[in-house]
Amino acid sequence: MRRWLGRTLALALLLAFAMTAGLCVRRWGFGLTRITGVSMEDTLRSGDVALATRWDYLRGGPARGDVVECRFPARADRYVKRVIGLPGERVALRGGTLYVNSAPLSEPYVSGPSGDYDVELGEDEYLVLGDNRAESYDSRMPDMGTLSASDFLGRVRWVLWPLDRLGPVD
Repeated sequence: MRRWLGRTLALALLLAFAMTAGLCVRRWGFGLTRITGVSMEDTLRSGDVALATRWDYLRGGPARGDVVECRFPARADRYVKRVIGLPGERVALRGGTLYVNSAPLSEPYVSGPSGDYDVELGEDEYLVLGDNRAESYDSRMPDMGTLSASDFLGRVRWVLWPLDRLGPVD
């Protein structure tokens, strides 16, 4: 009886440890995200499953060009977008060209035209947009807005599924 109780207790402790480790890895290590919609085409497609690393933004915000998983403050869903504007910058879209602080920025990943847009970002404000600008619901929308550093959940690194698209996210 004592042996059975000891084994049961050891198994319960092992399961508790494994669950805690798994939750920690999911929270601060890695996560999977399924892409829904066309806002990130051609970089990511609807149905893709991608790996996001969670540790990237524990000590600061993202860099321009990072493809990120984020939450908009007024929404419960998770979104995948690209970081375009950083705190304190002036970002403008005019005639299909992106300008950051009046300097044009090359965007080889953009797959569609977009309307004009202009914003000056505050101290802790980031502008995120989809690569398919014509079909993206992103920071340009009044009910979405800019993000703060705490709104970023992780950096999207690899497409894992489907296998014919397996590879890094640029």
